[in-house]
Amino acid sequence: MSKKSQFSHVYKKEMLEIFRDKRTFILVVFLPMLIFVGLILFYESLLTSSDNEVTVAVNKTADSALLNQLHEQNKEMTFEKVNNPKESAAKGDANIAMIADEDALAKMEKGESASFILYSDSSDKNSAAAVGMLNAQLEVINKAVTADQLAKANISTQVLDLMSVEVKPLSNGSTEIEASRMMLTILLPMLLCLGVTIGAYPVVSELFAGEKDKKIIDALLVTPVKRGTLLFGKWAVAMTVSLFTAIISLAATLLVIFFATTHLRKALDAMSSPITIFVVGMLAVISFAALIVSIQTIAAIFAKSMKEANSYQSPIMMLAIIPSFVPMFISLSQTTTAMFFIPLANISFLLREMIYDQFVWSHLLATLASNLILASVFLILAKRIYSNNNYLLSK
Repeated sequence: MSKKSQFSHVYKKEMLEIFRDKRTFILVVFLPMLIFVGLILFYESLLTSSDNEVTVAVNKTADSALLNQLHEQNKEMTFEKVNNPKESAAKGDANIAMIADEDALAKMEKGESASFILYSDSSDKNSAAAVGMLNAQLEVINKAVTADQLAKANISTQVLDLMSVEVKPLSNGSTEIEASRMMLTILLPMLLCLGVTIGAYPVVSELFAGEKDKKIIDALLVTPVKRGTLLFGKWAVAMTVSLFTAIISLAATLLVIFFATTHLRKALDAMSSPITIFVVGMLAVISFAALIVSIQTIAAIFAKSMKEANSYQSPIMMLAIIPSFVPMFISLSQTTTAMFFIPLANISFLLREMIYDQFVWSHLLATLASNLILASVFLILAKRIYSNNNYLLSK
């Protein structure tokens, strides 16, 4: 039997074993997909501002005229006078609390200072948004009263607007699109890295460490199939399952973004060719998967049991995910070609360029080359270890 036919036999046998186990199939394919969809919807909610009515608990002595003006500015904001505003907000009866001076508006019109204290739950997104909204409304009233006083003193109100500051993104996109791009830059690489590692580690552990638990490693090694063919066949199975999981996860992620989100979709709509992110993304993921599966293979060969193998896979998973956060600390303008030769982190840099519609082919080639070369080194090392009976037959 030729090496090619031996490899094909090992590959088909192991693939049938993997897909015959429905629990493993669900674990490595559908569970990650459900997790990713949940994460997409969660991040979408972070970008979505609350449209619900806001209730503000205020002290009973608060200036009613001021409260009426604030309500006129925003009809969705309701003010309720209570004995203890802070306690009312803490119990959840109101979104936020405000302590305002009595006759605050009259004081301001006389040129006197008025005091306002706002209380909110910093862990509540809606509460924080309500404080920002109320703060802006108070500033509008403050500016209007100040302008009226200046007019009475025959001073031009232009002194209030001596400085005009406007913040705009460097790219042509709007601020909302930039926020969506930034969120997708963090989310997409993390999900792809998770998809690859989650899809591969149960399979790798079962293919190598599982043989020791089942006590079939001795019989397997006396077959005429060479060690290298066995290793590459099993490695190819792990790669197939890993890429299948990544493809399903990426496809599900993009579909959810397109059809179930509003804010995250704007980042994809701003791209000149959104389909490119899937094609180029999968090319990068193939090289990334080759590297991760090779590292996972070495860990599984060293392990004496499935339990030990799974304990080794956890830090490898963290090793794959942590570099996806590197672009958060390096801006797009600071990115150099050399950074695309950094294994694991390069896929995050590459996906960010695509999301910001600044894709460079040389950066893709650098990513593929560095990942595949390092994957080959680890795979050769795995072959040497797999050929050593001291690791395979250790008790």
